[in-house]
Amino acid sequence: MKTNSRQDEDNLALLKQWIGNLIHSRYIRYIHSQYSCHIRSPYIRYVHSRKVAYERHDWDRRVPRLDCEMTLSEASEEYTDPTEVFRYVHHYFLYRCPQIIRDHRIYFAQWDSGFARGLGTDAFQAMWWLLMLEHQPVKCLEIGVYRGQVISLWALIAKYLHRSSDVHGISPLSSTSDGINSPFVEIDYEADILKNFSVWDLPKPTLVKSLSTDKAAVAHIANHSWDLVYIDGNHTYEICLADYRICHQNLRDGGILVIDDAAVETRFRPPLFYPTAGLTGPSRVAREVASKEMRFLYGIGHNLVFQKI
Repeated sequence: MKTNSRQDEDNLALLKQWIGNLIHSRYIRYIHSQYSCHIRSPYIRYVHSRKVAYERHDWDRRVPRLDCEMTLSEASEEYTDPTEVFRYVHHYFLYRCPQIIRDHRIYFAQWDSGFARGLGTDAFQAMWWLLMLEHQPVKCLEIGVYRGQVISLWALIAKYLHRSSDVHGISPLSSTSDGINSPFVEIDYEADILKNFSVWDLPKPTLVKSLSTDKAAVAHIANHSWDLVYIDGNHTYEICLADYRICHQNLRDGGILVIDDAAVETRFRPPLFYPTAGLTGPSRVAREVASKEMRFLYGIGHNLVFQKI
């Protein structure tokens, strides 16, 4: 009779074989490494990975009822369940997004310097495409730039649509923790962001090398009237609230504010391949403050979208 240790080794071999058969899928590699590695039992990890793969396959298939052209506002009215809205946007990415928008996502999903160039999901890529189509922002700000995935996508969308854009980012441009996760990879973030912009032949963004609560960042935010702000910096409640306050104050009437990781205690139920509704800090800011001061438009996964009124 096999010992538990030998059984674990055999189960681990099966797991490695199964993952090897799926090596072509960057999604499975990424999700397995991010969300399954904490499961100690190789067999349970194998079963979990099978469930993830099955659900991903189900979400990736073409579905006639989702295969239509809608704005995000229309989709949020059509599908009252926020999980279904997320599924629609995921489906939109696969079957309706321009190829260059999908190529941008593939580029940032690749690993470089020991970590993925970008985070998030395919649905978020389509979310930005649809949001910018609908609201047509010009002056855009992201707090928490990381390696430039979102700000370069904004610039790419504007270029593709032959629209003007003025893209800004506030970030310490270092491996500083976001207040929740461990510090990120050690690279020259400013050079990396500019390199990623050059890959897509995009104009250089305006980068403020600072924490969002530093005087330089606060002054920069206050010196502009923003069409679109994405709050994705430090995820603790106090700093997220401070970011919200200064950004809301300097957002133009009708402007759009998106809060990342803000869907905890909402009706959104994330799929297994991206199992997070967000974090308590941003979610509390969205629930207790933003929802009372702004018009809630819709949620796309753990991103909640508000409009200044």
